[in-house]
Amino acid sequence: MSRYYPRPDCSLSLARGKKLATTALSLTGTPEWLRGRTLLFASDFHLRPRMDPKPIASQMAACRADMILLGGDYADRKDQALRLFDALRPLRAPLGVYAVAGNNDVEAFGDLSALRAAVERFGGRLLVNEGVSIPLDGGTLRIAGVDEYRYGAPSFDGLFPEPDDYRILLSHYPILPKGEPPDLMLAGHTHGGQFNFLGLTPFAIGFERIGSQRGLAPAMVSGARRFGQTMLVVSKGIGASRIPLRIGVRAEIHRLTFC
Repeated sequence: MSRYYPRPDCSLSLARGKKLATTALSLTGTPEWLRGRTLLFASDFHLRPRMDPKPIASQMAACRADMILLGGDYADRKDQALRLFDALRPLRAPLGVYAVAGNNDVEAFGDLSALRAAVERFGGRLLVNEGVSIPLDGGTLRIAGVDEYRYGAPSFDGLFPEPDDYRILLSHYPILPKGEPPDLMLAGHTHGGQFNFLGLTPFAIGFERIGSQRGLAPAMVSGARRFGQTMLVVSKGIGASRIPLRIGVRAEIHRLTFC
């Protein structure tokens, strides 16, 4: 059985003295042909005018990952998202850079075509209910991305056509997929609750479980946990939405190693 073993890593200064941690996770029990590969996952940047994206990009580059996956919500405004993407332009990964849209990206860009063009300009690829197959020596890695839930139309049909592939699902929302389960699912959106008082977050009292948002309830708020065949990793993200403040929730990116 595959398990994650977290261990804290480095950090850097963000706006107002906040810290961004690199959470290192090891995934055991993966196919032999995938072992030793690394993956960087970052989500929910929510870049604001007073935030400098260059140190964030530098820390991401220092992870030296084989692939980079981005979980959406890059900024609440288009101009700030473009500023982030410009900082991410030097990032390189041998197996590619892939991204999905978050609900705030739809609000910022107006439509996915504009977001797709912006992602392509910094060297990434936006995945919307689609996937890409990466042949490796001994097997195939399949990375798929699903549309966001609030404004989009998420569909899992055909995302994982080959059962022998190692399947990674990238989703902004930590909502378990219907149909063929991935081996690994990466999500964000929750910001780890953004406020955490003695283990209690807004999600513990029903946030996104009431009214029109009922269908958006996350499978979990942060961390790594197995759901059947799928290992779900939910990032606490980097920035903050609505109220530009985090309490008791440290910003993070993830570096995963397949073992």
